[in-house]
Amino acid sequence: MADIETRLFRYFAVLAQEQHFSRAAHLLNITPPTLTHQIKKLERLVGARLVERKGNTHVALTQAGLRFFERAQQVLRQIEEAKTVAQQAQRGEVGRIDIGFMATAVCSGILQRSLADFRRANPAIEINMRKLVPMDQIKAIMGKDLDAGFTRSPHKYPAGLEGFEIFRQPMVLALPGKHPLTRRKTINPAALKEELFINTGPELDVGFWGHAEAIAGHFTPRVVRRDDDFMTVLTYVSMGYGIGVIPQTMTRMNIPNVVFRELATNAVPKSAIAFVYRRNDSSPQTDLLIKHMRSHALRR
Repeated sequence: MADIETRLFRYFAVLAQEQHFSRAAHLLNITPPTLTHQIKKLERLVGARLVERKGNTHVALTQAGLRFFERAQQVLRQIEEAKTVAQQAQRGEVGRIDIGFMATAVCSGILQRSLADFRRANPAIEINMRKLVPMDQIKAIMGKDLDAGFTRSPHKYPAGLEGFEIFRQPMVLALPGKHPLTRRKTINPAALKEELFINTGPELDVGFWGHAEAIAGHFTPRVVRRDDDFMTVLTYVSMGYGIGVIPQTMTRMNIPNVVFRELATNAVPKSAIAFVYRRNDSSPQTDLLIKHMRSHALRR
């Protein structure tokens, strides 16, 4: 069968519904003779008689016409659905977003709160999550392996990236369960001068704070282990390797032999989570997410 133009499906479907040439032609904004000519053309292309005239203008569908009408309606629905999907994709309402995150974004609840509303408003957008440490998130976003990330807030964004803070929290101490300092309700940073620390990686090239350095003040902390995963930091603490400086939300982790204490200082260091993405190089779907996430941005 030769290719059939979409408009012929539409002409036939309207005629089948109206069963009247004049009324169908009026709805289609063409003349009855033009509609008659187009239906005959369709019958030639199909190779079957689709309608029978009943008087001058009334028609009835043949058995072939009834079967063809069912398929014609399906074709027209599929065309409309295809148009709708294409328009949604153009607006960013369908597609896929790959997002990086770190454990503190989950423990704080900011990831769940911010993405839940977005998913409800954009159910046709597939969201894929990847747990990565901050440096790997930054690299993946720059390399276009990720579209955006929930990561530790840098002091300075690398070229081509930008973002904004969406959550901020104080840092606390994680100590081995039998450490002498656990007898105190709060701990002055000066009491930590001789302690050993488990710290996060320095990540100097993107300017992240080292957490132990942030509380140390006038002394250089003795860092014996480094890891960018706070769960690993807490694991080392539980094994007695040293003290960790962690975001407050990580205290919700129920890890044996770890005790948490607040810092006794007016200048408690804070850890911030930022939503990070590529500047002027994002998909329509990511643009929608960026616009949504701005409603969660913290005021400076």
